Amino acid sequence: MKRRIASLVAPLLAAALPAAAQITTVPMKGAGNEWVRELDLRGRMDWEWIDTYPTVVYFATRHEAKHKGDIVTMWMRIEYRHPQQPLAHRSALSHDDWDCKNRQRSTLGVFFYKWNNLQTDREEPEHSTNLLRSWEKIQPGTIGEALLEFACGIRNVTPVIKPEPVKR
Repeated sequence: MKRRIASLVAPLLAAALPAAAQITTVPMKGAGNEWVRELDLRGRMDWEWIDTYPTVVYFATRHEAKHKGDIVTMWMRIEYRHPQQPLAHRSALSHDDWDCKNRQRSTLGVFFYKWNNLQTDREEPEHSTNLLRSWEKIQPGTIGEALLEFACGIRNVTPVIKPEPVKR
């Protein structure tokens, strides 16, 4: 009887572990990263933390992610400790295609925000599109690989289902 109960409880515990492990604050990873405490992890797009470096933090979201064959399209967010050139921005929102089979990425468009947490100063964000899109190979052991694994691991995307023809 104890084995039967254990066999029923084990899958429930395994399912609960990812939810329990979900973080609610952005890890600072080292002294001098106190600026990271001010970053909003959730936001409107339910951001998930990917990695923290001394002057930059990476996030990604499953919100509005789409699968088409081996390609996953998703949003990525980058927060910077100091303003970045060319627009003196401290946040960037990037919409990218991730090719899971060929391990590469292509950017569809980027939005630049003046302040952290994708905030503007009552201005619209600057928008950039890559009209001559190219694919960038993902190198092992990089933040690109972590983002590729996140994108290719998204499984809760609703697939496009074609309706069956009505049989008469």
